[in-house]
Amino acid sequence: MRKLLALPFLALALAQPLPEALKKAPELPTVVTARLEYETRAKDLERTLQDPLRTPLAELQARQALALAEARLNRALAQGEESIASAYTGVLEAEAQVRLAQKALEVAELGLKATEIRLRGGGATAIDLLEAQNRVLEARKNLELAERGRESALAQLKNLLGDWKVEPLKALPPLPQEGVVEELLKAHADLLQLRNTLELLRFQRGLLDESFTPKKDIEALEDQLSTVAKNLENLERSLRVGLSARHRQLAPLLQAVRSAEEALKLAQERYAAEEKRFRAGLSSQLALLQQELGLLQAELSLVQARGTYLKAYYGLMASR
Repeated sequence: MRKLLALPFLALALAQPLPEALKKAPELPTVVTARLEYETRAKDLERTLQDPLRTPLAELQARQALALAEARLNRALAQGEESIASAYTGVLEAEAQVRLAQKALEVAELGLKATEIRLRGGGATAIDLLEAQNRVLEARKNLELAERGRESALAQLKNLLGDWKVEPLKALPPLPQEGVVEELLKAHADLLQLRNTLELLRFQRGLLDESFTPKKDIEALEDQLSTVAKNLENLERSLRVGLSARHRQLAPLLQAVRSAEEALKLAQERYAAEEKRFRAGLSSQLALLQQELGLLQAELSLVQARGTYLKAYYGLMASR
């Protein structure tokens, strides 16, 4: 079973990286419930093994119940990590959206002032002014939407972690190895439940004495065996196809992150060059702000690309 980690005290005002946030997964209600079920099944097995009158069937059922509870606990932990990663990256994206919207409003307001000056000097028309005013209104509307989105993202994260301040992502988990699909299938709780049922039916079939058991009862049990075996085969095939597809998606998503990182470097270089031009008196404040707006857009794109990869990665790990 995956080890449950104890948590140190966290200062509310201190920004915490994603790995620290993921350590809160064992405290989520769904995980706590699954852990209690696991502990109950472990005690049931212990009592069963201590019973001198236990039957092989009772021992098998107790061991199966514990194995299934462990699989469900590991699934709950993985799903908890998925929820935390999604909420965490959601806040990072929402904050980047707000920064971009704030800068867009600043650009629009400066553009409006420039249009008003040009209008007074005869270099702009009333239509130009109206368009500039509309751009400001649209930018304010976008900022309001971004701020509401940030509030929603923060509320979702608080619901999972309490008061928590996110920190920019420093590293991404590497691509899982090729064997991850088979590992997930082996650990999959739904498949394990069907395997347990199949094992139990085979055990029961072995107990039947064909000399005394009616033929119709034997045939009914064998029909059950065949049905469960077929269901297990179909489910495993379906899950393998889906998991393999999700695994293949990770490499392009990680490549998209690398591309976004390169685009951000280019945007930083453009902004630095424009800033030098501005300081030398060769560029306007509006041109500098527009380059800064492009820089913030590149930053948002990178945050989004990282978030997409992380959600896909933890979503795959939670498919167990």
